[in-house]
Amino acid sequence: MTHPLSIILSVTPVQRGIFDRSKGTLPNVAVVYSTGSGQVAYFDGRPLTWSEQAFSQYRTRYDVDLSEHRRTAELRSTPLPSRGDFYFFIATVDVTFRVSDPAEVVRRNIRDPLPVVYGHLANKFRVITRGFDIEESTQAEIALRNAFDGEVALPQGITLTEVLPRLLPDEAANRYLRQKAEAGRSLQTNHAQHAVNVQQALQQGELDRMLQLGRIQAAQAEMAALGGGGEMSARQMVMLHLARNPHDTENALNLLMAHEQAMLERQDGQSAQTAELFRFLVENNLLQAGDVESHLPSLMHQMGLAAPPAAVQSTAWTQPPLLSRADPPAAVGPAGQPAKPEPAVVYEQDPVTKVWQPSDGVQPVYLMVDESAGVGPYISDLSNGVHALHDKLLRAADVSPAIRLSVLGFADQLATRTRLEAVVSGSESPWFAARGPADYARAFEMLLDQITPDIEELKQQQQKVLRPVVYLLSGSDPGDDTTWASPHRRLIDPAAHRYAPHIVATGFGSASARLISTLATQPELGYVMTPDTDVHQAIRQYWESLAQTILDSGRALIAGRPDLELAPRPPSGFRLARELV
Repeated sequence: MTHPLSIILSVTPVQRGIFDRSKGTLPNVAVVYSTGSGQVAYFDGRPLTWSEQAFSQYRTRYDVDLSEHRRTAELRSTPLPSRGDFYFFIATVDVTFRVSDPAEVVRRNIRDPLPVVYGHLANKFRVITRGFDIEESTQAEIALRNAFDGEVALPQGITLTEVLPRLLPDEAANRYLRQKAEAGRSLQTNHAQHAVNVQQALQQGELDRMLQLGRIQAAQAEMAALGGGGEMSARQMVMLHLARNPHDTENALNLLMAHEQAMLERQDGQSAQTAELFRFLVENNLLQAGDVESHLPSLMHQMGLAAPPAAVQSTAWTQPPLLSRADPPAAVGPAGQPAKPEPAVVYEQDPVTKVWQPSDGVQPVYLMVDESAGVGPYISDLSNGVHALHDKLLRAADVSPAIRLSVLGFADQLATRTRLEAVVSGSESPWFAARGPADYARAFEMLLDQITPDIEELKQQQQKVLRPVVYLLSGSDPGDDTTWASPHRRLIDPAAHRYAPHIVATGFGSASARLISTLATQPELGYVMTPDTDVHQAIRQYWESLAQTILDSGRALIAGRPDLELAPRPPSGFRLARELV
């Protein structure tokens, strides 16, 4: 409750007696006089002298308080609206004021100044706070302070010397703001939890795919061991069933015997029909003796008998043989002299159908793929791409002997997904899993330690081994970390590393053009994704281009052209990194 404040301290009649003396005053009190007709007079706050008091027309004396007053009030009865008038501010204000025009105070008979002061503040505050949302209480408070920065004189003769407002939302607004803040926090929490769920789903998907791949490979190995590489016979299906259900032996054998009995009965029926048809044709002279030999193989085949051996016929020569490297023995002439050798005729195989020979050599290829946490959203694209590349090499039986492939994934460690080996039937298909930050320095150190023993072991198996090629695919940037530069130099420096590889570097995502251009061993071997390209589509096009490049290099090696370009053209959706540096 606000206690009233009286600024008119006293109201007394003016004494006119001979012995009446004028009453004095205090420094903080101003004296105001009024006549019987209501006119107000102010003599700089001093009281009248005895003569002025005795002979003047003034009838009433007013003592007005000039002191500076300070009050703290909470404007709950007049809440301040925010923008839109939906929610309101509660204002607590510290106000300092004093009487600046005592005559006006007397004239208006303002005995309690607080309603005048608070009413003026509420009216001014209301206009200002309507320009701010309920969330902007701080900004609204600053605007109020600026509006009352200096002294403000009111028409009632009162001057405001200091106004210090503090604004807070009312209860309804507080409830709204709490709900809004909680909703925002829930949104952030849900977003973070969604990212965790997505990552867990990706990892679980990778694990499920690996388990499924393992089951498929195990089933393929089981079928191969049981002789079921192609279309399975009834006997092979029974053997597979027995391997998986050994307790069902009796039923399986009964089914097999019944199947074989049915096959024999069917064959006997076909043989009888065929013999009857042959007899009918011969008895009715529909089949001449000269035609018997040409029809006999098919008839015997239908009867389940072995066909007679076919006559040997000359066949057309479609592919000249490779000449032996050994020199033929010299022919002896009539007089015991060696005959003059005839000019040798050398046949060159068609490069398209030429098969790989150990003398052609092998090309070691390392696929070094970024599988750090930063490329997590694209890890399935990377895994699908390397699966597709592995399948293409597996189907290219003419090229796979010339290529030795190793798939590596780098993040905080360098993980060997497949060792350096030929891609043949039964070889494991690689995969990737997002993990940790990208540590380029450690990746190059571990690659440097891995290449040398790989090539040494390969040279023990094969005399001719070409310089290794590293196809590096990066989706992250090391930033200011340059510790990778030293191991990278040692890796590609032929003077320091006997088996220094070529590096074909390709970047997507956050991998910078400067990084990729530096990693590539030649300026034309560094590529980055073009702007506004869909990352998923770019990764898919990269794998398609890489598969074709590896196949082309293998065929070039077999054809005697091992110096084929490592990357004859940028993948679709990529451009040379040096153009952006």
